[in-house]
Amino acid sequence: MKITIKLIGPFIYKAGFSEKTIQIDGEATIATVISSLNLDLSRPHIITRNGRAVTPAEKVEDGDRLVIAPIYSGG
Repeated sequence: MKITIKLIGPFIYKAGFSEKTIQIDGEATIATVISSLNLDLSRPHIITRNGRAVTPAEKVEDGDRLVIAPIYSGG
């Protein structure tokens, strides 16, 4: 299956890309996909799949678009 991963802010610099499509063989969870990206997830972040917030335990499906963004606060 193919999924698209979009990174926001400092995650781009850590992973070395802002958006790419990857091929996954078999079933995978969001956590499995993210663990292969070399990101520092100790920073507060949110993960969305097709525009909706998800948990790392959810399974990815063919055609999904994952967005990983840091959480910012302030004004």
